Amino acid sequence: MRNLIPILLLLVLALGVKAQNQAQYNHYISNQGVLNPAYNGTRDVISGLVIHRSQWVGMDNAPMNQAINVHGPIEDTNLGVGVVLENDRLGFSNNFSFMGAGSYKLKMGRNEFLALGLQVGVSSSVYDGTQAITNVYGDPMFLRKESVLGFNFGIGAYYYGDNYFAGFSIPRFFSPTFDEATENDGKFKNTVEFGNLHSYWYGGYIFDWGEVKVKPTALIRTVVGAPLTFDVSCNVLLAERIWVGASYRSISEVVLLSEFVINRQWSVRYSFDYSLSQLSNYGQFGSHEIGLQFDFSFNKRAGMRSIRYF
Repeated sequence: MRNLIPILLLLVLALGVKAQNQAQYNHYISNQGVLNPAYNGTRDVISGLVIHRSQWVGMDNAPMNQAINVHGPIEDTNLGVGVVLENDRLGFSNNFSFMGAGSYKLKMGRNEFLALGLQVGVSSSVYDGTQAITNVYGDPMFLRKESVLGFNFGIGAYYYGDNYFAGFSIPRFFSPTFDEATENDGKFKNTVEFGNLHSYWYGGYIFDWGEVKVKPTALIRTVVGAPLTFDVSCNVLLAERIWVGASYRSISEVVLLSEFVINRQWSVRYSFDYSLSQLSNYGQFGSHEIGLQFDFSFNKRAGMRSIRYF
């Protein structure tokens, strides 16, 4: 029961504000293909990413997320394409989406580009209240299993040069929500609610500091009617192989970041974040995120890594 209480509170809050729940990632700059459709195809190689995140470990039914993103440019064009699969579990709810992304790149200067992106696909949302253990029998909220499958789409823009970048995106426009209105019989629905759209604004800059490279970044999340949240991070590249850094999230979380560049084709990332709020009493072992990235090319420059480091 002690672990069930915070999960029930999260579910009630999510249903009350009728806002879609979107996963958060610590390595948001490395995961831009998941965050922003305009990023897909902007690297000089075919790039792929697999992510797993376990949040608030130690709490029953805590959030757990997985994502896969594969993208690349179309040779001799300004177009890029990609696919994004994302699964998000929270308590008794599970959201899954499959999106196909496309981008168009405009040259704005000698080494500056603006990419505009669109992604379309399907989203599935399942709520299984029968998994709940309650003291009162008969609550209709916990006697049903509901699901909805619907169309979804997102947009984005991405501006970058040799050593800086900035992006904006609304990854999902449709919100699968539980409608308690009588005329809908308490069913799930999939609608566009502009007051619930999640938008992301982010950017970063990379520069040399002595023998190392330094990459400060920031991400802002906005939802109408909800407090603005942000991440600020800084990473340092050591010996061209190891990235180490730290981040602070405005919902009172600190994050330790790391990445190991295995070779030109493969990189592995790990991060650990810990809540400074009362949530640490329940998720006592923090949150863990691991990712694997690969870069390949079908031409003679096989495995050539983008020199942008983002």
